[in-house]
Amino acid sequence: MRDYINIYKVSATLLMLLSAAVMFVACSEDSDSVERDTDMLQLVPYTSEMVESSPATTRAVSLPTGYTEYIGPNSIGVYTTTADEAPEKIRTFLYINNAWNSQVSVTNSTQYYIYGYMPVNDNIKCAISKRTGKDFSQGAVLSFNDPAHLLPPVMAEDFSVITGVLQVPSASPAESLTLTAREFLYVGKPSGSNFVYLMLDHLYSCVRFDFKVNDNYSRLRTIVLKKVRLKTGNSFAYPLVVTMKANEDYTADWGIKTAFTPDFVTLFPRENENKVQLPAASNTDVTKMVKIDGYFAPFTDVANNLVLECEYDVHDADGNLVRKDCKATNKLPTNKIITGLNQRTTLTLTVNPTYLYVLSDPDLDNPTVVVN
Repeated sequence: MRDYINIYKVSATLLMLLSAAVMFVACSEDSDSVERDTDMLQLVPYTSEMVESSPATTRAVSLPTGYTEYIGPNSIGVYTTTADEAPEKIRTFLYINNAWNSQVSVTNSTQYYIYGYMPVNDNIKCAISKRTGKDFSQGAVLSFNDPAHLLPPVMAEDFSVITGVLQVPSASPAESLTLTAREFLYVGKPSGSNFVYLMLDHLYSCVRFDFKVNDNYSRLRTIVLKKVRLKTGNSFAYPLVVTMKANEDYTADWGIKTAFTPDFVTLFPRENENKVQLPAASNTDVTKMVKIDGYFAPFTDVANNLVLECEYDVHDADGNLVRKDCKATNKLPTNKIITGLNQRTTLTLTVNPTYLYVLSDPDLDNPTVVVN
């Protein structure tokens, strides 16, 4: 019995020592964690709207003319560089459930210089490096010239680059702040206080499609848009090197174009999108307007060969499906497409019968799409 009690006492002592050791390690880890104070960086992005848009401000922040808050769906990638080092890979902000979700961590009191682009996907590969003879506080070089991942002539995503960074005290600052291009410094803060505003500029041109239905035709038929695809007959892909410079304008240098097999890219539907009924041409309710954007490399030989393909169903006035999976293919008018960075062309596409609707009932079931 005495031996049992002694063994018990020894076991209890060992258990207490082991518990103390575990608690010491845990406390050490907690202390180390607090000392590092790593936190997730939260994002409020703004993008330069295309030329025809008016500026908009939704928060207590002053914006350059033509900028408006960016609401997904593209992911935004950032490199949180220090003066001398860049991270091994890009980190992302993902737009999920109508909010930005962070995969970007920062450490309290650490100085970062933030560079990056959108979208982040498997088809785009970027390498970051310092400018010659400089460190990352003076800018960065973003190279999109990997031979297997050259930039396609047409994209469904808005290909853009970060052109400015603003550190803010909270997601909704009380004081008015000024967002300025060509500034990239961000200093990590304690947990819960890491909010950053980003400026984004477009590197591709944009073509926006406003879909409507001829008023007379819409009284008899309903058009439900199911798919929109865009391609170009241009058969080249492009390398690109973007040089960001602190306190200076960035430069975008396109390399020698390379042979590429063109194909349609799907603009609609995208994530969380479904087929949608097109409004009558006379409908002025902005919420019912169907606007779909496509993006293309900012070159004339791309813009002059754009082809749009639309797929839709036709229903009669009682909602019965009359024609399924109709397709309309249009080569876009070359004299109306604007080419250049931050340039957007808006085209109106009106679903129309080929002949007078009162004279051609079959035409009611399979109308054409006219580019206005």
